[in-house]
Amino acid sequence: LLATALWCEGAGKKYKLYLVTFHVEGDDTDNPKMVTPVKLGQEHRQYFFSNLPTFTDKDIAWFYPFTAADGVSYGAAFRFKEHAARQLKDVTLVNHGKLLGLRCSDAPLQAVLIDRPIDDGIVVIWSGLQQRHLKEFQDRFPHVDDYKPKTGPQFATPE
Repeated sequence: LLATALWCEGAGKKYKLYLVTFHVEGDDTDNPKMVTPVKLGQEHRQYFFSNLPTFTDKDIAWFYPFTAADGVSYGAAFRFKEHAARQLKDVTLVNHGKLLGLRCSDAPLQAVLIDRPIDDGIVVIWSGLQQRHLKEFQDRFPHVDDYKPKTGPQFATPE
C-alpha cells in the first residue's frame, strides 16, 4: 500500500534531464547543500560550484564543435538564445574573476574564467569533450551551419 501511494505521488511529476548545464563558481562559505566541491587544474585546486544551474539546454540556440588544442579531446562554442544572452552578460559582469562551469552528461566538469562581460552570448568550452558528447549535442541542438535565425528587420536584406 505504501509503495502504491509513493508511486501515485511521483507519477504526476515530470523530471527533466539536461544534457548541458552551466554553473557559476560559488564560495566555500556558501551553504554546503547549495554548492558542489570540484578539484580542477594540474594542482587539483578546490573550487565550489552552485548546484543550481545558471543556464541549461533550453538556453542554447546553437553549438559549434571543434578539435581542442590537445589534439585528443574536443571543444564547443555555445550561442545562447537572446533572453539567456542578456542574462549571461549580467552574470559575467557580476562574477568577474570567477569560473563558469559546464556539466555535460558524463564528462568531468569543464570551466572557463570569466575575465570580461560576455556581450555576444557565446560561451566556449575549449577542451575535455569526447566525440560522443558532440553526437549528443548534434541530436539536441542545431549546428551553427544549420541554424536558421528568426526573420525580422535585423536580418532584412538592404534595399
